[in-house]
Amino acid sequence: MKRTAIFIFALLALATALAAADATGKWKGTLETDDGSRELTFHLKADGGKLTGIVAGLLDRPLDVSEGKVEGSTVAFSVISEWDGNAVKLVYKGELAGDEIKFTMGTDDGSWSTEIKAKRLA
Repeated sequence: MKRTAIFIFALLALATALAAADATGKWKGTLETDDGSRELTFHLKADGGKLTGIVAGLLDRPLDVSEGKVEGSTVAFSVISEWDGNAVKLVYKGELAGDEIKFTMGTDDGSWSTEIKAKRLA
């Protein structure tokens, strides 16, 4: 009986953790730059460990998410943006907690990065 109760508790805890780490949805955050702030919108879809979607607000068009993955509460992906007419790969890595993702977004080579907090929209 005790073993069964522990097993059921463990399953419920696992189910709760998995539900809390669901990155699927629409998220909004603000990117602060020297030129002002930009509102970013993330449309994400998690399917198992794979993450797809778009990021809107960096350019005049949405950018496709690539190399997206979800491992536990960690969310990671990249997009190809532009800077001074040149393609730039931006890498996002974040921790999902409830209705918030705390991202570190930076260049692929690590020469620049910033923090973005994105909130899930209802």
